[in-house]
Amino acid sequence: EVDGTHELLVHPEYLQSSAQQGKKDTKWLLDYAYPMSSLASGMFALTRIRATSPETFVVSDTKDPFSEIGVISIPEGSAIVFQPHSLIGVVQSSDRPIRISRHWRLGSLNAWLTLQLRFLIFHGPAKLIVKGCRGVRFEQAGKGRSINQAATIGFSANLAYSNTRCETFASYLMGKQELFNDKFAGENGFYFYEETPHFGKKTGITGRGLEGVTDSILKIFGI
Repeated sequence: EVDGTHELLVHPEYLQSSAQQGKKDTKWLLDYAYPMSSLASGMFALTRIRATSPETFVVSDTKDPFSEIGVISIPEGSAIVFQPHSLIGVVQSSDRPIRISRHWRLGSLNAWLTLQLRFLIFHGPAKLIVKGCRGVRFEQAGKGRSINQAATIGFSANLAYSNTRCETFASYLMGKQELFNDKFAGENGFYFYEETPHFGKKTGITGRGLEGVTDSILKIFGI
């Protein structure tokens, strides 16, 4: 829902139905301070919708039957580490766009081993509209949880984050799992991930080719 104080930025192909009263124009980049990240994540040439009174707009994947849409609410004063490759839209204040900052981890050996040298941090208040194959799941980190690193979309910025090698190296060699798992811990934070991250993709040490090289480059920059 969009009202007089909020606006919707969304990929045009995901806008399934819209109220006639909304004003639409084009915003070429999600954040002009991060032009390359906006382009690499596909967040460019977005449809911007504003309305003077509350109006409803339906966002859905009109091309992929396996993709489902979820919404991540970021309250005032909160922040999440987020990989924008899953982002398809943002609901934000019309006069206070969502703020994005970056965090480099050049001094971490773990970051070099996993090629996670930069994180992008999204600050509230805002709502992120995200997509995931078979949906996006949210879980509380609690005393500690680990998931396949390829599935991770983002996590609360206050969580303790680390990596661990997958339990069986043979599963990586055979393309069944990524080499590293992401670990999260913290009673007051959540992490979220794609239900089926490898659908239609090749995995493993020999199976990804140029696609794997491209993914690795985007991973370095937190995209």
